[in-house]
Amino acid sequence: MTTALVYDPIFLEHLVPKGHPERPQRMEMSIGYIKALNWLEREGLVQLAPRAASIDELATVHDRAYIQEVEAASQEAAAASAGTTTQQIVQVGTDTYVSAKSYEAALKAAGAPLTAIDAMMKGQIKNAYCLVRPPGHHAVAEAAFGFCIFNNVAVAARYAIDHYGLERVLIIDYDVHHGNGTQEMFYDDPRVLYFSVHQGAPFFPSTGHAHERGTGAAEGTTINVPLPAGAGFEIYEPIFRQILAPAADRFHPQLILVSAGYDAHWKEAQSDTGLELPGMRISNAGFAKLNEIILKIADEQCDGRLIMVQEGGYDLDVVASGASTSLNQLLGGEEAVDSYGPAPDITYQINTDVLIGELRRIHHLTGYRMRNRPKPDIEQLRREIKGPTITKTPAEPAQEEITSCQQEQDKA
Repeated sequence: MTTALVYDPIFLEHLVPKGHPERPQRMEMSIGYIKALNWLEREGLVQLAPRAASIDELATVHDRAYIQEVEAASQEAAAASAGTTTQQIVQVGTDTYVSAKSYEAALKAAGAPLTAIDAMMKGQIKNAYCLVRPPGHHAVAEAAFGFCIFNNVAVAARYAIDHYGLERVLIIDYDVHHGNGTQEMFYDDPRVLYFSVHQGAPFFPSTGHAHERGTGAAEGTTINVPLPAGAGFEIYEPIFRQILAPAADRFHPQLILVSAGYDAHWKEAQSDTGLELPGMRISNAGFAKLNEIILKIADEQCDGRLIMVQEGGYDLDVVASGASTSLNQLLGGEEAVDSYGPAPDITYQINTDVLIGELRRIHHLTGYRMRNRPKPDIEQLRREIKGPTITKTPAEPAQEEITSCQQEQDKA
């Protein structure tokens, strides 16, 4: 197995105003973690310098006038900074900014997954992690949005289709925020299955409702899983197994792209990031388990062809450990890099049974049996669907509590 890490120091030169959450330190910490772990020298890892995406490649999902607007704003920032010791910053969206080097950084952020696709299609690598900024999944065709300038994953999906003739590309987005730009760009394209699990409205950007399934020939190729605040691994894991896995099996992708945002981590809700609190409860170990499911899907469906592209995550340790964990797993490792530990318990329970059942109904997965799979063990499946009981204390239950819980399940 050969894994590519696609990275360029230019990503550090995309500057934002002081106090902005999407700051260069996110990238410094991420590459710093990987270096400190001595993983740049690991067997099976190759480092690739990203090429810049061309204007024509960006224009497959973005308006040319908007691309020119970003370039002009970056040039304006460069001119204003000339002869001074202060880097000038120009606003290009409600919450999005560019500096003198931002256009170059954005071109290479969009070009990073293209670099990975080229190496993959030539048989040089099996999978890749694109350690990039600015992020991309909120950017729409005509505008920057949500810290995102160009939609890196969308450019990559279109490139794989147009340049290599792929007919089915799966995009998995587990950033805590819905990828409104990615959904919009492929809402009528049956060649792209977009799956997003995120905190639902009114949380930013207030899009990604479960009934949004695509239009025309693409109906059914958008799958949104909006979740309430407080959702943790016990909610995410059955969604990945019982919604994502069968949907991917039915679609049978030739390539999987992941918008890897780590801001559903429980620590993000407690950190001084300057963002609206997401309130989710995924730990790094939880992200690692979700990645295991994705890796298994990639192995079963498309010979392991998987490219992860960094999106959100604003607590510096969260984003750095998330990127390091994902890279480790692409390389075949199992351990999560984790400095924060498990998520705190909550005092209420989300009804996973109802949620999963409704999602399977909406997306016509009821009764769907994945190909080449043995008949399931009904009793085991019943126990898995029930899921664990969330308690107020992290302590392990006493034996009598375990027995009582089992008796209740047997009665169900």
